[in-house]
Amino acid sequence: MRFRTSPSPAAEQAKTRTTEDLKNEYRLINRERAGGGTSIGAIADQNDIARELERRGES
Repeated sequence: MRFRTSPSPAAEQAKTRTTEDLKNEYRLINRERAGGGTSIGAIADQNDIARELERRGES
């Protein structure tokens, strides 16, 4: 398993997006994963969004 040592481009983009937009994207990825989607990129993006929301105090 590979571990990232630097933030993904999505993590940098998340800093300029609204909290509501991030929450919405998080929900969409969650729905996709509940339907059987296992894209590593989507999981990494969801983790980046969760970290950004946590940084903003919006978990």
